[in-house]
Amino acid sequence: MYQPEIERISEELYFIAASPATRRLRTQAELLSQTDVPVLITGEAGSGKTTAARLIHSLSIRSSFPFIRVKCAVLTSDLLENELFGYEHASAKGRPESTLGKFEQCAKGTILLDEFDAMPGAVQRRLLKLLETGEFVRCGGQNPIRADVRIIAATCGDLELAAAEKRVLEELFYRLSVFELRVPPLRERHEEIPLLLGHLMNRLTRRYGVPAPRFSSVLLDACQQYAWPGNLRELENFAKRFLAHGDEDVALHELHLRPDYASASKGENGNGNGHAKTSVHPSSAPTSEETSSLKLLVRNAKGEAERGAIAHALEQTNWNRKAAARLLNVSYRALLYKIQEYHMAPPTESARLFDIDGMRPAK
Repeated sequence: MYQPEIERISEELYFIAASPATRRLRTQAELLSQTDVPVLITGEAGSGKTTAARLIHSLSIRSSFPFIRVKCAVLTSDLLENELFGYEHASAKGRPESTLGKFEQCAKGTILLDEFDAMPGAVQRRLLKLLETGEFVRCGGQNPIRADVRIIAATCGDLELAAAEKRVLEELFYRLSVFELRVPPLRERHEEIPLLLGHLMNRLTRRYGVPAPRFSSVLLDACQQYAWPGNLRELENFAKRFLAHGDEDVALHELHLRPDYASASKGENGNGNGHAKTSVHPSSAPTSEETSSLKLLVRNAKGEAERGAIAHALEQTNWNRKAAARLLNVSYRALLYKIQEYHMAPPTESARLFDIDGMRPAK
């Protein structure tokens, strides 16, 4: 049994290591933090690649300088080029002006190029030149600028395949992949799930100012058996829903209905190891009718979870709908619509003697 290690990275960000996989990751991150070479971080979506990059930065001599994350997939080629390298332009009065890019804003710090494999080719060529010479030129400018920044690239795709398919420059791939850090998916560190849920719930209850619901051993066991294909992002969403409705039966129902629950609990050969992937043969594939039924079940489960969350919030606020809307972090109008959609009403007739938003006696 590993003694858990909880390391604070920032005000709300912690690195939790309670399994061999994350302890190995922590050791590798510390080693990489002592160098200044580029690092490639790989891992499934939502597995914690940004947290790993922040960990490397926090352990390095650059920790007191900026850490900037750039999402390469959300900007067009021209916008991303301007965002990273900055640009020079004429002001309204015709005077030359400069807009600093992230490489200058992040001077002496660390820059994370997230979803790196989505970076357009023109921007890749400029980045390669920066790695080769240590310098860059602003868009529209002429003077070279010395870059003093640690570069970390992250991807949930296969960068080697992207290089083979010419989506990533081969030389750039080799420069970035010398040091690779793999972030393990949540299913490979299931023993950390209780700790992670506790940390997430503490953070959420502080943010919303509500008491934390209790996780029973039955619910924690179900969470550890589930495969969490969405990793930490999916786990956080699950924690938010459980905080909203606080109903263990709804939470268990939600987990049991998810297709990854059975595969995680039985394993590939039905041996109950909780980690092997299942293989689906053509003969066992669901029919279109069965698929429709599964979709209906999932949709109904989501509706039940939503109705349960609303009912719990209304109960907590004695059917004060404005207070319930604030608790659920939704608009008042949206809550009224959902109450009407689910045909919900106050539990007793006496509630109708007063305005249920707690403002004044009903007329």
